[in-house]
Amino acid sequence: MTMSLTSPDRGWLLEHIDYNSGALEGLHRALISIVDHAADARVVLRNIDGGLEGRGAAIADVQTDAGDIAGDVGRTVATLGRIAEVVRGYGEAVSAHARAANDLVDDIERAHRAVADAEGTAAEAASRQTGLADDATPAEVSRADGAVESAAEDLAARRRELADLWAQWEASYALWDDAYGSALAALVAADVSSLPAHVRSAIEALAHADSPAEVAEIWASLTEDQRTDLIDRRAEFVGNLEGVPYAVRFAANRSAFERVLDGGPYGKPLDDQLEQLSLELGDDLGGQLLMFHPFEEPQATAAVVYGASSGDDPFAGVTNVNALVGGMFSGLGDLEAWGQSARDLNVFAEAYGDPGTRSVSIAWYGYDSPNLLTEHTMGSATEGAARLSSTLRGLDNEVSSAVTTSVIGHSYGSTTSFLAVGGAGDDLGVDRLVAVGSAGVPDGYHANWTGDAPMDYSGTEVFTSRAPWDFVARYGEVSSFGHGMNPEDIPGATTFESDGGTAPSLQGTPEDVAGTPGHAAHDGGNSIIGWWEKGNGYLSRDSESFRNIANIVANGEVLQ
Repeated sequence: MTMSLTSPDRGWLLEHIDYNSGALEGLHRALISIVDHAADARVVLRNIDGGLEGRGAAIADVQTDAGDIAGDVGRTVATLGRIAEVVRGYGEAVSAHARAANDLVDDIERAHRAVADAEGTAAEAASRQTGLADDATPAEVSRADGAVESAAEDLAARRRELADLWAQWEASYALWDDAYGSALAALVAADVSSLPAHVRSAIEALAHADSPAEVAEIWASLTEDQRTDLIDRRAEFVGNLEGVPYAVRFAANRSAFERVLDGGPYGKPLDDQLEQLSLELGDDLGGQLLMFHPFEEPQATAAVVYGASSGDDPFAGVTNVNALVGGMFSGLGDLEAWGQSARDLNVFAEAYGDPGTRSVSIAWYGYDSPNLLTEHTMGSATEGAARLSSTLRGLDNEVSSAVTTSVIGHSYGSTTSFLAVGGAGDDLGVDRLVAVGSAGVPDGYHANWTGDAPMDYSGTEVFTSRAPWDFVARYGEVSSFGHGMNPEDIPGATTFESDGGTAPSLQGTPEDVAGTPGHAAHDGGNSIIGWWEKGNGYLSRDSESFRNIANIVANGEVLQ
């Protein structure tokens, strides 16, 4: 991320394009190697089909099987060959256009600062000129006029330089953006050589869209046949595309999910995760699949929505939407507990809120969460923030502006969440940011190291809590390289308690609530105290922390 600047003609956010040319080249070589070896295997199979000596039913069966397998291998080889060409072409485009665009980012930022300085100098010169006394000497008048003229010329030159840099950046960025869209469309269609023209045109248009709003506009323009065929043939593409209506995405991802189940088993941990996901998506728990990447490495990613309505408008009557983001070691294996927290949050927010309050919550597992070796860095947060930003922009496009959106991050999940919102050019539609057990949020070291502008949380309310004995969170902050800021130190942040006491029940009467003894989101203290306990984590329904969160998302304030 960089300064929050947008290009003058296209309105594009100035950003560095993330890419790895070496990885793309390595992937291309690996695909070509597979194609070559598969082609050799196909020759062997064809030889068996046509030249295996002997007679009888067994020989005939082997020949038939060899021929069938050779045909399947041939189709797979053709698909891999097309994918290899897509990777090669995109790698070349990245090397040429993305690099050129990235090289201009620092120059544009310097040019913007130079324009601002020149504008200040011009304003000062004009002020001195208008402030001349009536009895100023001709020499003084001449110097003031000369200063104004010189400042105006310098300002004009600085603006021309900036405009030229912007033009170069927009040209390079547009070429990369086109290459990215083309590569995405080609990958979606790579293993279906006979896609109908109307489906290919729909994929091409959607893959080149630059925002959820543009995707929504293109989707609305498609014919019913295009939409139906696209979902039937490429459910995973439609289901994960921000800007496609949520009701459509839910149905598409359900279809993709069932296809994945039919293709199993895959081994652990994915089989266990898919089994739990099946329960969450069942009628009893009512989850809806918003995002689904089961084969992503190094861990599967997904997002499950709880509380949405059936029908064309899943958010009909909804007043607040909440996204729960996990931290270190979090993943789909934790979905049982996090799904329960999402459902509990809906129940308590609706009980705590005014009449008519209706809540929807999302358990978001959209990134490769860090481990003990990577938690100290910003690598996972940077990847996660980009993914979370995309989800939040899609959500902002889906829901009414009257809906209050809250993001709740636990541990390193707060690092990721605060980077996403504080590092964006806008607030992503997020009204409230909540950090519990925070491992620290982006700090000055992060900004100096990456060249990012300081985090900007303006327009977003910040709430935060750390349990008194949560040493894990404090260690994560002080030992980090880039997330060493306590969210309590953010100007305007509101702190809330998580050490136990009383809080309103669902009926509004006071009841005892648990203190969180350590760092856990749900069970156990993760410290020298309370490690054996259950139901006392920051996001457990009977903890003081959780009740505060429910009141924050419903009413925008902590419990008193």
